[in-house]
Formats: sequence, C-alpha cells, structure tokens
Amino acid sequence: MKNRWSDDEARSWIAQCDGNGIDENLALRLYSARLLGQDRDLVLHGGGNASLKRYLADPLGDEQAVLFIKGSGWDMARLEAAGLPAVRLAPLQRLRSLSALDDLSMVNLLRGNLLDTQAPDPSVETLLHAFLPATFVDHTHASAILALSDQPDGDGLCADVFADVAAVVPYAMSGLALAKAAAEAYHGQPDCRGLILAKHGLVSFGDTAKASYETMIELVNMAEQRLSWGQGKIYPSIALPENLPGAAAIGPVLRGALARADEDMPGGFHRVVLDYRGGGDVLNYVNGQELSR
Repeated sequence: MKNRWSDDEARSWIAQCDGNGIDENLALRLYSARLLGQDRDLVLHGGGNASLKRYLADPLGDEQAVLFIKGSGWDMARLEAAGLPAVRLAPLQRLRSLSALDDLSMVNLLRGNLLDTQAPDPSVETLLHAFLPATFVDHTHASAILALSDQPDGDGLCADVFADVAAVVPYAMSGLALAKAAAEAYHGQPDCRGLILAKHGLVSFGDTAKASYETMIELVNMAEQRLSWGQGKIYPSIALPENLPGAAAIGPVLRGALARADEDMPGGFHRVVLDYRGGGDVLNYVNGQELSR
C-alpha cells in the first residue's frame, strides 16, 4: 500500500483551513482522515474512524479535554470539520469502570457530552478512541488485515506477524466491550503503535496525524507481505455440467427447503425471500475447488 502523505499537501490544507478558522491540528486531522477514506482497501463509504484529542476553553475560560471524533455515517473521504463532533473527554473515560453499557444508554451519554447539541451523533466507536491515550487515533477495516484475522487461527497469526508493533485485541462487540478490550490490550503492550481488532479492523495512533497515518500504512503493508507468502489462485473454478437449471427452476426448491414450520405464520410456515446473485466474482468463489477450506 502506497504512503500518500505529502508535506506540501498538508501545508496547503493547513493554509486553506486557517482561512476558515480551523487550527493546524484539526486541519491535519481532516487531511489524514481523507487520505485514509479515499483508499477503498482501507475504508468503504461511511466506515472507518478518526479522532483528535485536545484542550478547549469552556465559556468560563476553564480548559477541558475534548475528543473530536468522526460523526456516524460521515464519509471519511470527504470529511469536513462539521463531521468531527467535539465531546467532553473526561466523562467518557470514566465509563471504563462500567461492566456493561447498552447501546441506547451509550448514545444518550455521548450526546449528553457534546459541546454542540446540534452536532451529528459521535461514532459508535467513540469510547474506543476515548480510552486510548494518543492524540491522534485512526481506525480502518483494512482488507489485508481482515484477510489475516478472519482465518481459523487469526489471532495467533496476527500476533506472529505484528509482534511488538501492534497488539491483538480478541473479538468483542462494538461499544463498551470493544473499547475496554482495546484499552486492556494497549496497556498490556504500551509500546505498541497499533491494535489489530480481531475480525474487525485496524487501529493506529500517534502524537501527530502523520505518525498515525504512516503507522496505518506500515501495518497494512506488513499484512500484505505476509499474505504474499501464500499467494496463488486459491479458488480456481471447477468445470460445470452443461444445461444447468436456471434460477427460476431452482428458486422454488430452495424456498421449500428453507421454510420452517411456524404455527403463527400464514399457511403454517415461515418462508423466505431469495435474492439471486450470479455475477462473475460470486460464481468464481462458490465454484472454487478449495471452498471447503
């Protein structure tokens, strides 16, 4: 994966944002988040995350720690300052002491700590960013990382590949559970520069936007290098018989096989609606000789 950071572009972005009242750190937060969001091997539309921690003065002049975090649904590739709602950091960090927190309560707590009540909802991964101490934190769903992590011994494989560079976080549901697991993994390996979220994605962090971005690219390249060891045509297509029945003939049979008895449903069965997908990529996968692996 190519490192697309440009110091010249970064300076230009700072100058452009300064004219709109956006300071240097926030400008660089936007610049590096966009770089990540523009790479579809890292982030798909609406996914991924980026944050910045800093101090701001409240109306009484007292400084308070604030977390700028991507708003839910915002596209990182086109992220703007309005898409980085600011949340009071201290109340969020106290939530680490909780053993559980349902989604609705978490959303209420996040919105209750917004500096601007008109701002978009903070990301569902806000607590993960809040519990990590770094100034800049990035989170992607890098394809290469998932290709390693989603294997049967994904955690062990990732631990071997990334060793002291990134800590492996066992799978946990997004929200408080994942945030606590990530914080525990970080504090167990405080010299790490990133976190591998099992079957989920990758987190990088640093004191600067550039450091966090470059760590993200470095870790993805490590994953890609490891994947290249076994590179080959893993799913060669098998030969198919002639005159295969079409979807119209197979569909009713499949619907019947998938139906299950349910007295509360009309006709006594719970039935399904099928969505036929027969594109080249799908067929190449399902016809693979090694699909059983």
